[in-house]
Amino acid sequence: MTGTKLYFWRARGLYLGQPFGLRPHRNAVAVLCVSLDLPARLARNPLRSTAGYVPFRSALIPPNTLHHLCSPDGNRMAFFYVDALSDDCRRLQAAMRSREPRFGLGHAVEPDLIRTLLALASGRHWPDAREELSAMLDLAGSPNPDARIAAALDRLHASPGDDHSLASTARGARLSPSHFLHLFKLETGVPFRRYRIWVRMGAALKAVRAGRSLTEAAHDAGFSSSAHFSSAFTEMFGLPPSRLAERKVPAGADNDADLHRR
Repeated sequence: MTGTKLYFWRARGLYLGQPFGLRPHRNAVAVLCVSLDLPARLARNPLRSTAGYVPFRSALIPPNTLHHLCSPDGNRMAFFYVDALSDDCRRLQAAMRSREPRFGLGHAVEPDLIRTLLALASGRHWPDAREELSAMLDLAGSPNPDARIAAALDRLHASPGDDHSLASTARGARLSPSHFLHLFKLETGVPFRRYRIWVRMGAALKAVRAGRSLTEAAHDAGFSSSAHFSSAFTEMFGLPPSRLAERKVPAGADNDADLHRR
């Protein structure tokens, strides 16, 4: 693989590269982890050192689940972050062949998945790989998303740097704040504030990719400071954003319209 790569399509993301020695962390959305060269290990319970680790080549970690991943030196990983307002997580859960209390293991098409990701890492054209991954993982939008939550997500993705306070977002959906929070979590499986941070992080990463400094990218994406961005990023991804910036991560993406929800 030549370097580290980051891809976006619609509200999904895909990271290919070294796992950087991740700390225990929680992701805002479900993530499918694929170890490309050698088996990696996942802690059965990061809060209990005696629980041990389990080896895997593919593992599905639900949203907001504290986890710790260990990878052999030089091993390459793929992290696929799902679209929270789709059936991605449910479909992936159904395809996992075994289950631990905190995550699923062994996707049904694991060998094919690894082959496709290795080809992408080696330079395969992203649109072709994207279509193959979408079919392989049976990705599809939510059949009947709540229109008010879908519209709120459209606004978040279209302008992540705007205020998007709970009060204004709930008002835009014509819901009370408490009803909006309940419905948002019911539809996406993710708390509103945590998803808002997730969207802003994606926007900041795209800005860094385009040549902005971490400080500029953080402010443009709606973070109060680069320190706030760094702290939130480390909590969610298990490493500081400077590690990605140092590697000058290239990225593939759909056109700008496809970076939003529709």
